[in-house]
Amino acid sequence: MNTGPNYELYISRTNLIRCLTGAVAALLAVHVTLQVWHYRLHELPWLLLWFFDVDKEDSLPTWYSTSTLLLAAVLLYLVARRKRAERDPWRRYWYGLALTFAALSMDEAAGLHESLNTALDFTWEIAGAIVAALFGLAYLRFLLHLPARTGWLFVAAGGVFVGGAVGVEWSTDWYEERELLDTLAYNLWNAVEEGLEMAGVVLFIHALLGYMGRGQGVRVDVAVEG
Repeated sequence: MNTGPNYELYISRTNLIRCLTGAVAALLAVHVTLQVWHYRLHELPWLLLWFFDVDKEDSLPTWYSTSTLLLAAVLLYLVARRKRAERDPWRRYWYGLALTFAALSMDEAAGLHESLNTALDFTWEIAGAIVAALFGLAYLRFLLHLPARTGWLFVAAGGVFVGGAVGVEWSTDWYEERELLDTLAYNLWNAVEEGLEMAGVVLFIHALLGYMGRGQGVRVDVAVEG
């Protein structure tokens, strides 16, 4: 039973996407600047490098990525709840997306996919590519039922994200095999990889908010229950 007031939250799609895009650009710029400075000009304290390194756990970029993935999961859950109330036949797909992004957020924070390398005889990117392909096939009919613009943006966002998470990271294995992880080239490739992942999430949120609001803003009613 609702025993508290309802709160209305207004999300400006334009302002939010501008903030997220600016944050991505700033994080990548700081990472690249510090890496170039460290390897070409003067060695920097490891704590400073770690805090702004896009490839390190417990860093500012990792916190950002975890937060945006969780934001996408929350927005997807709100859509799923609305679809459930409307008895929409596609509601399970929305719940599935919400769960997927929540899992991605957890993985980003805990680095679970990297632990797979210690349990598999082959690099985790192969398994990741297979899972991404199967996921795409499973959601093909769902994507086709969406408005054309939303569907294509979802596909583009997924392609950019997977391209960074699987494609570019796969190419960095070359540096690990040759013990070249402590090099400027490797750390710049990390910027490309993480930049694509971040950009993919921002594009997905942009598409999702557009679907939710069909305009520039989204209103969310929050009921406080006790």
